[in-house]
Amino acid sequence: MRERDRADPITYLRRRVSSAVGRATDIASRVPGPGVVQHLGRLWQRHVRERPDQYQASITFPTAPDRPTVGEIHGWIEDVEHVFEGRLDVYARRGSVAIVTDHVSDDLFDEAAFDAVCERIEDGYSGSRSIVHLRKWRLNDGNLVRAHVIVPVKPLFPRDEADDPAARATSEIEAD
Repeated sequence: MRERDRADPITYLRRRVSSAVGRATDIASRVPGPGVVQHLGRLWQRHVRERPDQYQASITFPTAPDRPTVGEIHGWIEDVEHVFEGRLDVYARRGSVAIVTDHVSDDLFDEAAFDAVCERIEDGYSGSRSIVHLRKWRLNDGNLVRAHVIVPVKPLFPRDEADDPAARATSEIEAD
């Protein structure tokens, strides 16, 4: 009876080869591939070096009588144009002007000059708007891009009430 239960040599060889191929496939799947290596390289560049390959900016300038003049906004746009080597598009929208820059390499981008322009924009809107400056990391054709999005936002409460502690205390709602 034991001889009948035994597999013939060809079947036994097929099972052994199949088992070996399964183990080899399992081991090969655990080895990091090029996608994992690229991902780790981008993480290293983003969090350790903090140096992107390229920079980009998108800035919105609200326009109205109580906001900076068109001349001031034009000056800021020229400053951003110099920082990004003239690679930007200007869009006129209802109630605002928006600029979007092209991707500029790290070698051409002057971060100190861009920070100075951002401070001038904050100073220009200091009385009427709060500036939101988002910094995002994106991928563009395999390059790591640092994108800056700057938007002047209307405050929820007027500044004179927010600065006065007595007015702030009267506007609070207490719950039981």
